Amino acid sequence: MKHLITILLSCILLASCTKNDPPGWKFPDMSQVPKTPEGDKIRFGKELISHTNVHIGPYAENPARRFAGNNLECGNCHIDAGTRPNTLGFVGVYLLFPAYSGRVDTIISIRQRINDCMVRSMNGRPLPLESYEMECIVSYYKWISTEVSKQVPEKYDGLRKLKLLDRAADPNLGRMIYNRKCNTCHAENGAGAYLTGNIEKGFDIPAVWGIDSYNNGAGMFRLITAAEFIKAKMPYYNADLTDEEAWDVAAYVISKPRPHLTGVENDFPDLNEKPVDCPFPPYADSLSAERHKYGPFTGLSGKFPK
Repeated sequence: MKHLITILLSCILLASCTKNDPPGWKFPDMSQVPKTPEGDKIRFGKELISHTNVHIGPYAENPARRFAGNNLECGNCHIDAGTRPNTLGFVGVYLLFPAYSGRVDTIISIRQRINDCMVRSMNGRPLPLESYEMECIVSYYKWISTEVSKQVPEKYDGLRKLKLLDRAADPNLGRMIYNRKCNTCHAENGAGAYLTGNIEKGFDIPAVWGIDSYNNGAGMFRLITAAEFIKAKMPYYNADLTDEEAWDVAAYVISKPRPHLTGVENDFPDLNEKPVDCPFPPYADSLSAERHKYGPFTGLSGKFPK
């Protein structure tokens, strides 16, 4: 156990030391946050993103504040509280809203987008739009967006694109790669790890499937998003997977059981806006859900990530 803890801590420390920001990606240091009520909101907003489960997770001290349904942190996907570029960063995102959402085929606010993650990635329930927690998260988004232009998040807030495979991504190949390179941290059963041994303090290494992970309505359940994230970040301390390995590991992870969100078949009412890798029919074409889930994606209807 001591050996495992040492390995996992090394992963975290090495990852935190890597920083290579692209041109224009800048944000104010948290030491500059004013000592005012608004500053308190900004600081707590970052705390909510970094330690989500402690404050609004299933074991939060106040039962009324248990909004997240799993023990993940927002920062598990939005690395360094959303300040790392090309890994679903938050820097400048505040400037992009209100924005069109194909998922509901209408314009949504940044608060609605945050709640999309609460319901799907956090497998929970929406934060009240005027709640203190929502105010704090939005204040943090606004703070880290004060030094950039709108063009910066449009270029760097997402994930670097991978060349599409000319075959279906293969969960069986992915299982072998996962067992070789991923399960030291995420565990053979995908359940992650708690270095403290205390589930109430949340993950040190997040679950990637199972009851304590994101549900099947989350963006990370779609193959392209999952593969691009895995390619960019995994293994966490030394991202070295080939493109094909990233595709196959992603296929393996999304093939595994996880919570189900009711009504996912009603997402993307305009079928032309539906992501090409959305694994739930209906589609604008007649091809199978299996093909949309694992590819290959040539010849399929739907949107490719920009």
